[in-house]
Amino acid sequence: MTPTNVYPLLVALVGFVAGTLLTQRALALLDTTQKAALVEASARTRLYTLAVVVIFVALIFWRPFAGWVFLGICYLVLGVRSIFRLRRLALPPEPTRLVLIGNFAAVIGIACCAFIYAERTLGALQ
Repeated sequence: MTPTNVYPLLVALVGFVAGTLLTQRALALLDTTQKAALVEASARTRLYTLAVVVIFVALIFWRPFAGWVFLGICYLVLGVRSIFRLRRLALPPEPTRLVLIGNFAAVIGIACCAFIYAERTLGALQ
C-alpha cells in the first residue's frame, strides 16, 4: 500500500483517537450520575452506528460509491444528532464541550475518509 492509498484511513484514525481521548477527559470531569446519563444517552447512537456499518458493508458490495457517500452522510447526521442529545442532558459546560469536540473529531475523520474514497471510486468509474 502506498501512502496515497492509506492517508484517508489515517485521517479517520486520528479522528477516532482524538475523539476517544477528549471523551475520556470529559468522563473524568463528570460525577457518576452524569456519567450514567451520558452512557445511557449514547446507547441508541451505538445502535444507529451499527446499522450504518451493516448497511455500508452491503452497499460496498453492491455500489462502492453509494456505500462511501452513505457512510459519510450518516456520520455527519450522527454528529449533528449528538449536539441535540448533549443539550438535552444538561451536563456541565466543560465536559459537554469536550464530548462535542471529541464527537466532531471522529465524525470529521470518518466523513473525510469516506468522501475521499467516494471521490476515488467515482474517478475510477470514469
